Amino acid sequence: MPPLLAVLARDPLVCGRVVRVASRLGLEALQVRVASGEASETAPAGLLVELELDGAIDALTRWRAAHPQLVIVAFLSTPESALWHEGESAGADLVTTRGRADRELARLVTDHLSGARRSRRVRLAPEQDFAGRLGFVGKVEETPVGPVSVFHIAGKLTALVDTCPHAGASLCEGELDGDIITCPRHGSQFRVTDGERVRGPADEAAVSIRTVIEAGDVFLEFEAGPQR
Repeated sequence: MPPLLAVLARDPLVCGRVVRVASRLGLEALQVRVASGEASETAPAGLLVELELDGAIDALTRWRAAHPQLVIVAFLSTPESALWHEGESAGADLVTTRGRADRELARLVTDHLSGARRSRRVRLAPEQDFAGRLGFVGKVEETPVGPVSVFHIAGKLTALVDTCPHAGASLCEGELDGDIITCPRHGSQFRVTDGERVRGPADEAAVSIRTVIEAGDVFLEFEAGPQR
């Protein structure tokens, strides 16, 4: 029996598209009852979740707990920010819109089946929200790697894990001069565009996080790995 794509969704258009994706990838599509949403003992190749359905978040959480490395894509018909973040917090590798759900599922499952490293995204805000804001523009407390600071430098959004590699101080509390941030505790300096160490006592670079702009929204993109 070929591997499965599991679907917790009732949207007929999306379900039809997932069946075509499964056929193209040599898989079978399995409709999962959202009422229970119980995870199977064997992990499918991927799972698609319609977040607006009752019980979808709880079901997503159960599937993530049962299969930590499972590719999970969730989608929304309308970009409701609170529900979007709930889906990310529950363990979705990516939350997207209804129109992109099948394409994103196909992309991540293809990477997973080929052994390529997949990524996990966290949505920040619409790109227009950052227009006119320069320098340090915000801190995201909950991500797969802990707090992340976001900067808008020379027309580009960049991000760093908000922990100095020397002694763990919060980098965003330091002074920003151009694209150089100075750690408030011991004075180590880092370039916020790529994390490069400019001055010690830190021996290592700060961790840079990739930012992605897609369909007018800004995302932080993290390399996949155990998130929980």
